Amino acid sequence: MKASAVSEELKKLLAGVPQSPGVYLFKDAQAEIIYIGKAVSLRQRVRSYFNDNAWRERPKLAVMMPKVGSFDFIITNGEKEALLLEANLVRQHMPRYNVALKDDKRYPWLAITYDTPFPRLIMIRDPSAFRKDNPKAKIFGPYVATGLMWETVRVLRKVFPMRQRKTPLFKDRPCMNFHLGLCLGPCQNLVDAAPYDKMVKQVELFLAGRQSEVIAQLKTEMAEHSKQLNYEQAAKIRDKLSALNTMVEQQHVFFASQKVSEDVLACAHNNKLIAICLMKIREGKLISSEVITLPLTDKTSANEAWQSFIDQYYTNCDEVTIAKEILLERNIDDKQVLAEYLSERSSFAVHLLVPQRGEKQRLIEMAKKNAEAALEKEIQKYIPENAELDSRELNLLEELKTEISLKKLPRRIECFDISNIQGTDNVASMVVFENGRPKKSDYRLFKIRSVEGKADDFASMKEVVNRRYWRLLKEQKQLPDLIIIDGGRGQLNAALEALKELEIFEQDIIGLAKKQEEIYLADKSKPILLSRRSQALHLLQHARNEAHRFAITFHRKKRAKRVLLSGFDNLPGIGPARRKSLIKHFGTFEKLKAGSLEDLAAVPGFSKVLAQKILIALK
Repeated sequence: MKASAVSEELKKLLAGVPQSPGVYLFKDAQAEIIYIGKAVSLRQRVRSYFNDNAWRERPKLAVMMPKVGSFDFIITNGEKEALLLEANLVRQHMPRYNVALKDDKRYPWLAITYDTPFPRLIMIRDPSAFRKDNPKAKIFGPYVATGLMWETVRVLRKVFPMRQRKTPLFKDRPCMNFHLGLCLGPCQNLVDAAPYDKMVKQVELFLAGRQSEVIAQLKTEMAEHSKQLNYEQAAKIRDKLSALNTMVEQQHVFFASQKVSEDVLACAHNNKLIAICLMKIREGKLISSEVITLPLTDKTSANEAWQSFIDQYYTNCDEVTIAKEILLERNIDDKQVLAEYLSERSSFAVHLLVPQRGEKQRLIEMAKKNAEAALEKEIQKYIPENAELDSRELNLLEELKTEISLKKLPRRIECFDISNIQGTDNVASMVVFENGRPKKSDYRLFKIRSVEGKADDFASMKEVVNRRYWRLLKEQKQLPDLIIIDGGRGQLNAALEALKELEIFEQDIIGLAKKQEEIYLADKSKPILLSRRSQALHLLQHARNEAHRFAITFHRKKRAKRVLLSGFDNLPGIGPARRKSLIKHFGTFEKLKAGSLEDLAAVPGFSKVLAQKILIALK
C-alpha cells in the first residue's frame, strides 16, 4: 500500500482537519487507538503522514499507516496544552506505536502519601496508577539502583521516623517500630500533626536534592534546644545530622557552588533498544544516576523515543524534583514549550540546553558513557544460545573446560542447592548460567516431597536432580553442558545415582564443597583444588552462591508462612476472608490462643457461636 492510496473516508476526514494546535489520534479498523501525536498545526502534521516522501524518510510510517482506518483530533489553546494532553493520553491508552514508558514498572519509585493523615514514605512500581488514587502524593524516581534506594530509605526512616504501617497493628498500643525509634506513634495519638508534617516536609526536601536546607534546619533546631538547656533532644538531632552527613558525603561533588541544579540526559542505542541516562545534580552534588531502556519496536527511530521519553518524564514529575537547567545530548522539537511549562510549575525559570563545549558538555559525555554501558549490559541479556561469544567470555569458559577436564565448552550451567532446618520446610533451588552470566528466567524452585522431618541432603539432592532431568528428557529438551552440585562427595554421588536411573551417563557434573572449595569429579576419587585467583573458580563460586541465595530465600518465605498460618489453617469454619481478619486482629497464633470469647467475637464477621467453636478447637 502506498501513502497516496488513501481511502475516500480518510480523504473526507483530512479535508476537515483545522490549522489549530492540538492532538491527533490514529485508530485502526476496530477503532482502537494505535498512535497519538501533537502538532502546532493539526492540518499540516496529519496530512504529512499520508505523503509518500514521509514514508521513505520514516520507515515506521510504512508499518503503521496501512493499519490506520480513521483518526480523531482534539483542538487545544496552544502548544503547552497539546504537550500535556498528548503525554496524558499516551500514558492512559498506551498505543502500540507510541514509545510509552512501559518499562517504568520494572523500577521502583518513592512516594510520600500526602493524601492521608500522617503521610508515609513508601515504594511504588507504577507512578501513573498510584497518582490516580493519590493525586496529592509526591513521587520521586525511578531508582534503577534499588540497593542505594533502600539504603536511602533506611537512613531517612532512622532520622525521620515517619509512619510505616498503613493500618495500626494494635488497637491500644504502638507497634515495635515506635519502641525502636522508627515511628512516632501517630496511630496512638502520640505525636501532633504540626511537628509530624514539618518532619515529612524535610524528607521531601531531602529526596528532591535540597539536602543543605534540611541540614541547616536541623542545625538550627539543635542550637535552639541547646540554648534552652534541652541537651537530650539536642543530642538526638546531633546523631541525626551525623547520619545525614555520612550519606551526603558519599555523593560526588561536581561544582563548588551549591546553587547548581541540573539534570543531564544522554542516550545510546542500536536498532532495537535505546538506553537513556538521567543524572541529577542538586546543590552541586550528583545525587543519582539512572538509566532506563526502552524497546525500539516497529522501526521506531531513536530520536522519536528520545523526544517521547523527555516529554512523558517531565510532564509527569513533581515540581519539587524539577531542576533549574536540563542539559540534553540532542535537541527536541518542543524544547521551548517544555521549558515554559516547567517554569510555570516551579518557582524559577527552567532552561533546556544542548551544550557543545565546556563543563556542561563533559557532563553530557559522562552520562553518555553510562548509557552506553547500560545498553551493552542490556544487549547481553538477549544473546541467543548459538550467538558468538566475545573474547573475554570465550577465554573464561575455555579456562573452566580445561581446568576441570570437561567434555565440551560449558555454555549452559545448571547449579543445585538444598535448604532446610533440621529437615523441616525442605526446598531446593536450581540456577542457570549461560555464557558465564545468570539467566534468571530459567531459575527453578522445588519443594522436596520424599524427605520431610529429617535432614537428608543426599536424598533431597537425588530427588530434585531426578525430577529436573526426567522432565527435560520427557520434553525432549537439551541437557546442560555442566551440572554443579552444592556439596561434597555424598551430594555428588546422590546426583549421579539419579542420573544413572534416568540412563544419563555422559553428562559433565561436579560437586563444589564450601570448606576448601574442593571440586569433586565423578571419575576421580580425590577432589581437585583450583587457584583462589582462578577466574574459572570464581564462576563456579558465583553459580553456587547464587543457588544458595535463591534456595535460602525460598526456604525463609516457606517457613515464615508456615509459622504464621499453620495454626490459623486448622481452625473450624475459617476460610480465606475470616483467616485474614483473624491475622489482622491478633497478629500471631499465640495471641489468638490467649484471647477470650469477647476478643474473638469482636473480630469483624465473627459471631459468639463461631467464637465458641474456635475456642473449643484451641483447647
